[in-house]
Amino acid sequence: MSQIITDAQGLNFLRQQTRVQSNRAFNVEYDIVDYASLVPVNTDYPEWASGADFQVGDMAGAAKWQSGWAEDVPKADVSLMSIGVDFAMYAVGYGYNIEELGKAMHAGFPLTARKAIAARQAADIFCAETALYGGGHKGWTGLINKAGVTPAVAPATGTGNARNWVDATGVGLKTPDQIVTELNSLLQGTPSSSGVMTSLLGDTILLPAVAMNHITNTPYGVTSPNMTIFQYFMANNVTTQRTGRSITIRELPALATAGIGSVVGQGRAVGYRNSPDALEFPMPKPFSFLDVHQNGPLSWQIPGIGRVGQLTLIRDGALRYLDAITPAL
Repeated sequence: MSQIITDAQGLNFLRQQTRVQSNRAFNVEYDIVDYASLVPVNTDYPEWASGADFQVGDMAGAAKWQSGWAEDVPKADVSLMSIGVDFAMYAVGYGYNIEELGKAMHAGFPLTARKAIAARQAADIFCAETALYGGGHKGWTGLINKAGVTPAVAPATGTGNARNWVDATGVGLKTPDQIVTELNSLLQGTPSSSGVMTSLLGDTILLPAVAMNHITNTPYGVTSPNMTIFQYFMANNVTTQRTGRSITIRELPALATAGIGSVVGQGRAVGYRNSPDALEFPMPKPFSFLDVHQNGPLSWQIPGIGRVGQLTLIRDGALRYLDAITPAL
């Protein structure tokens, strides 16, 4: 006995199935693309806004000793600079053909959520790439290659005037103290030479895998024989010392060849403040699946779309780079 699947039957069956599949897809956690833990994501914008303008400000002015008879009181002021960010749409979906639907309907088994999960993961990877380095969108940059951020180059203070922390075989070229000093520079920036105002303190450092392996497996030294460089720095870094708050240090493979200029292709370290008052990844429309669409005589498609903007620095000095900490691969 033949069974003919009409357009209406196929569409009705798919609509019922895809609602369940979409929910399952968005319940899956992907540690490999957890970009939302690396940068603050802002979803408060209208879904279809063409872009947004940020007012980036700075403060100026100083109090002075004053007499009660004075007629001129020192004034503080603020300066504002407008930064425009455009939003763009991306898409990824999945589909089924009449044979897949027919088999599922005949057997009485639901369609699996694998295709929906694959599409959702592809969307997450796309957003992660956009947040980290612009995702290939013309003119966009991200956390590890932000336009306008001038990278520093690791000082040539290692063995044989080496800039790298380790050589190509993983042998250390700098002392633990030298590495700690360079890590602190990523959190602190250029120290103020006078006064109580200092640069914006960071709370997050990202490292190439080779550098991360070195600091997590190398003892700090005689003064702390039971601690690695990583453990010592986590307890004694400039941010924790000043604020009492802990910091985050993570490995990011994409940094292995992120160096530019005279040290192009060498490893880059990134230090920044992971806070909405310092930077954000605009996401006016989080990824979602649309309704089923018949895109051919024997096939149906479930498109998914989202909209994002490029990573935006809210405060000047919130992001710092240190190049040449590891050799070129």
